[in-house]
Amino acid sequence: MMQKHYDLFLACAPGLEPLLHDEVLALRPVSAVAEPGGVAVRGGLDLLHRVHLELGLALRAQLTVDRSAATRLDHLATHAATLPWHAWLPVGANVTVRAHARGSRLYHTGAIAERVAAGIAVRLGPPRAGGSEQTVYARIVDDHCALSIDTGGEPLHRRGYRQATAKAPLREDLARAALIASGWDRKTPLVDPMCGSGTIAIEGAWLARGIPPGHLRRFAFMDGPLFDPERWRLARERALDKALPAAPPILASDRDAGAIAAANANAARAGVTADLDCACAALGHAPGLRRPPSPPGAVVTNPPWGRRLGGKQPLRPLYQSLGTRLKELPGRWRVGLVLADPDFARDVVPGLKSALMTDAGGTKIYLFAGTTRR
Repeated sequence: MMQKHYDLFLACAPGLEPLLHDEVLALRPVSAVAEPGGVAVRGGLDLLHRVHLELGLALRAQLTVDRSAATRLDHLATHAATLPWHAWLPVGANVTVRAHARGSRLYHTGAIAERVAAGIAVRLGPPRAGGSEQTVYARIVDDHCALSIDTGGEPLHRRGYRQATAKAPLREDLARAALIASGWDRKTPLVDPMCGSGTIAIEGAWLARGIPPGHLRRFAFMDGPLFDPERWRLARERALDKALPAAPPILASDRDAGAIAAANANAARAGVTADLDCACAALGHAPGLRRPPSPPGAVVTNPPWGRRLGGKQPLRPLYQSLGTRLKELPGRWRVGLVLADPDFARDVVPGLKSALMTDAGGTKIYLFAGTTRR
């Protein structure tokens, strides 16, 4: 019997498509193609489960369930009512339809969403009290409509461990991307001297040990017929069984005692307390820079951006001080900096190169990478 295949689009932050493509290929899909905004993937039911469990760079997973011509609203509603929604969504679900239209005769997104929702209700029935929250996307481009289901629910970067935050926190997917793009080998020490609530350090511990990013949380598809509890249990157990028992030394510090308290609390929820050495210290006294571990590893950090936190000029001495500390490190260290202003890279280490550019909440950010000695 032939295995049924599913078509997924894994959305990610702009600029992360090549890195996400590499992550997806490790899952051995039938096909995976990087596209603007994400990666289009085809695979079986195992893959559907594993993308939620094992991918750390995706923001959303959308299962495409239908493609059809769409030129009239009444036809759109009628067609939606013919689809076997009960094969993908739980009966009685509270379904929200989000519509997008471009270059088509149907352009009123509110009317499109309303008609698709009506068609879904014909097959699933009205929502029940306490019913599962599900999202369906209707995307109409050039008079053709693609219907897809958000199988993740909450954005995939929300791992479940980060309940405590500090100022201007970096999202988990972007922290992971920074670690990968920095060139850190995951076997040598990692230092973050401006760690905030610990996201880079925690993602570093998970990367180094091979801990699956989705193992702590639930996903929207788990409430419906596509979810196989035994398949999930086995995939989760296999992934966790392969995880290494410990990470290399990871030293995280911050001058804000509240940030360190948040980092410790998040590390505990992530199960990596033993992997992190968190200290309250100003940059000039950061343990990972004053007493660097051996052998040389990587310094990956997200310094203040100078936007929400008070402007650019007052931050220049901070970046210059970071550069001084990095130049004093013995040996050749990898460096990864998350910056909103690329000019700051020159204040830290000469010769750092832009490794990727992406977006964080409407702010364009850059990851600069290089080494302390060339």
